[in-house]
Amino acid sequence: MRQSIKGSLLSGLVYPGTGQLALGCIYCGAIFLFLTTTGLVVLIYRIAKRIYLILDQLMPMLARDGLDFRKIVELSGQTSYPTWNIEVISLTVVLCCWMISIFHAYYFGKKQDKLEDRRQMKRNT
Repeated sequence: MRQSIKGSLLSGLVYPGTGQLALGCIYCGAIFLFLTTTGLVVLIYRIAKRIYLILDQLMPMLARDGLDFRKIVELSGQTSYPTWNIEVISLTVVLCCWMISIFHAYYFGKKQDKLEDRRQMKRNT
């Protein structure tokens, strides 16, 4: 399998940065791994905190009145986090890292493919 395909598949299907690591580009791979992991951790933390706050407000109401879907929807809009700015930024960072790592792994793999093709031509002559 060509290095360009191998690197882009690893970065696209496994995790951003794994293609770079497999191709020997340790520094770039580590950057992609770090940024993607940080973005995912922040995103998961913020969403979990939102869910906790909603459940914290919802539990006393459920004990009194029972389950009402309309109340759940109202409370989800009234959390102490009025906007989704950090979550949107985190998701954008994750998606950008994923896409850029695929293209970078393909580009870096193409360079290695060309070098390997040149070596093959020299051996054959």
